[in-house]
Order: sequence, then C-alpha cells, then structure tokens
Amino acid sequence: MATATAPGETLRKKADVRAAVDLPGVPAGTEGNVFMVTGLTWTRYWVRFANGVERGTLDRRVLLTPEEWTEAERRRDAGEEAPAAAEGSDADAAGEGEGPAAAAEGVTVGGVTIPAHLLERSKTRREVLGK
Repeated sequence: MATATAPGETLRKKADVRAAVDLPGVPAGTEGNVFMVTGLTWTRYWVRFANGVERGTLDRRVLLTPEEWTEAERRRDAGEEAPAAAEGSDADAAGEGEGPAAAAEGVTVGGVTIPAHLLERSKTRREVLGK
C-alpha cells in the first residue's frame, strides 16, 4: 500500500502515481507504480505505467500521487491555476524549459542534457573519420 506524500515530497518504492504531464508513450493521468528510486540530491523515479510503458529518470514534478491528481482535476474543473507540481511539460520537468537559450546549449536525451560543445565535437570527429 502506498503512503500519502505531500507535494514535492520524496516518493517511496511501490508508491502509486499518475503522470502529471504527457510523457513519450504515456498520456497525462495514466496510473503507474514506482519500482525504483535513485539519486541522493536529485531524486529520480522509474515507473511502470498501466499501459505497459516503463519510464526512467522521471522527476517528481511529472508524477502525482492519487490524492494530488484528484486535487489537480478539481482545480482544472474549477478553472483555477494548476499547482507547480502539475503544471509545465515534460521538457520543463527535465530542466530544459528555460527557453531558446536552453535549446542552444544542448540536447536532452533520456532526461540528460548533452552540452552543445560536445555535440559539435562529435560532429567534427565524425566528419574527419568520414562517417
């Protein structure tokens, strides 16, 4: 049985969650279960969703407990502004939502940002090698 957590509080293994935003292969609101918690200062979650998709390195901002989901639906139906835990997109939650400057700084793959200078270095090396 999952324990209730306050918004932003660390989730435990086996906690029931819902996707707060659309994720690749997982529509917002899809139920899931945390099967791994990783990280010390930056906690990330691995979740098995009800539609059979497993997603890793998810930030707490893209996951809501059932109680938080109910509150988010109530707010949405009432026309109130969404709380910080439920607003934004998966790009914002991955830390790349700083606007055009963030896009110029690199590319995010699997929740990890690859700096632009490393991408350029790889591109140059591939050209030298003829690949």
